[in-house]
Amino acid sequence: MRANGDALLYLSAPRVNPPLLQKLLRENPVVVTGQGAFCGAGASVDELWQAVLRGESPADWLPPELAPTGMKVAGCRARNPPLTRLTRKLDRSAQLAHAAALEAWNSARLDTTPVAAERIGIFAGTSRGAVGKLVEACAGGFQSPARPSDAAHCSLANISGMLSLAFPAHGPALTVSATCASGAAALALAAQQILLGAVDVAIAGAAEAPLNALVTAQLQAAGILGHDADPQFTCKPFDAARNGIVLGEGAGFLVLESQASAQRRGANILARLAGWALAAEGEERVGMDRTGASLSHVITGALAMASVAPAQLGYVNAHGTGTGLNDLAEANALGLALGKAAVRVPCSSTKAVTGHCLGASAALEAVISIQAIREGRLPGTANCDSMDPGVKLNLLRASSGPGEVRSALSVSAGFWGNQAALVFQAASR
Repeated sequence: MRANGDALLYLSAPRVNPPLLQKLLRENPVVVTGQGAFCGAGASVDELWQAVLRGESPADWLPPELAPTGMKVAGCRARNPPLTRLTRKLDRSAQLAHAAALEAWNSARLDTTPVAAERIGIFAGTSRGAVGKLVEACAGGFQSPARPSDAAHCSLANISGMLSLAFPAHGPALTVSATCASGAAALALAAQQILLGAVDVAIAGAAEAPLNALVTAQLQAAGILGHDADPQFTCKPFDAARNGIVLGEGAGFLVLESQASAQRRGANILARLAGWALAAEGEERVGMDRTGASLSHVITGALAMASVAPAQLGYVNAHGTGTGLNDLAEANALGLALGKAAVRVPCSSTKAVTGHCLGASAALEAVISIQAIREGRLPGTANCDSMDPGVKLNLLRASSGPGEVRSALSVSAGFWGNQAALVFQAASR
């Protein structure tokens, strides 16, 4: 089914979201009232945003203790986040989460215009969890006495648990894992809980601290890490010479809220989370279906929920990791989902600047997508000097704008076929 030459296949796509959610979303939209970020590209939303606009990768060689023996591995390391009495002994992923969530909390003015603690939920995503603490706990072998704190600190729920203590949030406190789509899954789950009336406000996002010898060795063995003589050019999304990812660490969090709650508080509405879709491809443990068919259904499902036609999109933040097969599969998915609009809608990958932060990537890219809407500027795709001729997208090489961006799509995919798409729209005028 087509109109004016633009694909409207999203209207007839398999229903990823129940009609009830779409009805509830129309009646009481889910809005973004705060956001925070902390990663190798910057220690705040503004620092991250300026970095992706510049398109300069902060990647450097990891010190020997963070890389497999005898290997040079590039990574995007974040600076050390501020520590509190609560976070100083926790895994680095939880420390990064606290820094990003605190910025989001403050930007939403939840201290000055509070919400009852029972009406605030925590929804955190992560792929690897407290892997640093686990490595540390096992370093001496099982003959060494275990620390009593390890029982809590090494749990996957340490991120959501810490945030529920750090903020007056007595609603649901959950950590979800959907590999590299974890951040999107946490945001979708939070939005659903708001729509169903379980909470009025949700602190939702993801955190990851995978820069250690265990994870880098695993990803190297899987053939996923990229290689280049210059660490800053290791990640080359959609480039003909791409050969793998550059690993990063970081956290991104949003404050999601029902529009009714935001209006009661007089909160500044930054954007709307207008649509989302989650699915499992069910094909590969690591790679994606090369045709992109499964991911295209996820994209069309999110667009359908948001009632956004492909040609109405102002920006697409692609997953774009810099791996040979998956970048092409994603380009195919976007081509299937967007139809003729795929070669017109501006698209970019920002992973050369942030690094691939695994479960936190989708949350950081949600922040970037919201900033594109708010600022009317679009980040480019760093290190894509010679685009793969098989990629049929309107791929931005450098940042562009200013201009009006009313809606943005963010795409994520990960191990075990986890796939996600989020659609953000400008706040109502």
